[in-house]
Amino acid sequence: MICTQCGQILPDNARFCSKCGSETAIVAEERLAEQQVNQQEERPADHSTEWSTTDRPDIAESPGLPNDPEDEAKVFVGRNADYYMRKWGGKASPGKDISWNWATFFLSYFWLGYRKQYGVLLLIVGIWLAIDVVDLSADLGLNNSSIGIALSAGFGVGGNAMYYRYMIKQIGKINRYPLDRTAKFKALADKGGTSWGGVFLAIGLVVAYLVIFTFFLFPSMGKTEVEFGRSVSDGIVRERTSVFDERDSIHYRFEFPGSGGNVEVVLETRERSVNEVVERWPLDVPADWLGATHSFDAPEAGEYILKVIKDGRVISKGKFTVGK
Repeated sequence: MICTQCGQILPDNARFCSKCGSETAIVAEERLAEQQVNQQEERPADHSTEWSTTDRPDIAESPGLPNDPEDEAKVFVGRNADYYMRKWGGKASPGKDISWNWATFFLSYFWLGYRKQYGVLLLIVGIWLAIDVVDLSADLGLNNSSIGIALSAGFGVGGNAMYYRYMIKQIGKINRYPLDRTAKFKALADKGGTSWGGVFLAIGLVVAYLVIFTFFLFPSMGKTEVEFGRSVSDGIVRERTSVFDERDSIHYRFEFPGSGGNVEVVLETRERSVNEVVERWPLDVPADWLGATHSFDAPEAGEYILKVIKDGRVISKGKFTVGK
């Protein structure tokens, strides 16, 4: 059996939880039976009608009558309950132990919606947006793909435990109310189970995240990468490289993260952890252009950073090296 208070796996004949000390269903059933016997002894005998628990639903399903926690878990999980019971069974701490789940690995966000874990779903979308804001504002250059893979792997190994903790919490909330067996199981099925509406909610949140990032965060805070090469044709940098000689002409291209317009190009060199401006020049770019190409003669040997500035904000930058 499972402790409804802390989720500890207990022997079938356990009277108290070995972890938190809470009474199990066995003790609760004994207490309820004792109360019913005392009530019958206090009432005058009435032999006019004989009732059985089958005929008396108020006794068979009286408020507070404990149910088997394993049955409660199966009703709450609903679809694929046997799969999760196998994953949780025999573990000392199902809410902490690691077990692999392919669905949580490949369908992390959509699985959360499918299993009605809406709070966690909203939290993750919020965390993604916060990471993007920090990354763009501090120019950290984080790899979102790597972060996404790491997050999916975390769901893969910890999804079952996370769902177990969510289930125990929700069952505990329902058990606070004096519901009969039928009402309790209906409440468990409604609160748990699966939801395709939750899947569509997850899809909507992912789309909303992409819209916010693409049309608001990146245009206002993002930077594009400057492309360097030895020539340009049809607006495309050819012979792309970031290493040049002092005699070379350096061709470069940049794109606007938002709308186009006139910009200032700043060439900096980094010496002793300090950036020093070597040269700067303006570029007149039509407002409806998505990007621009330009060229300049290579400076003396060293390492350089090229920044494109628009309205006082760096919108594109790149690094190159000049050798002798």
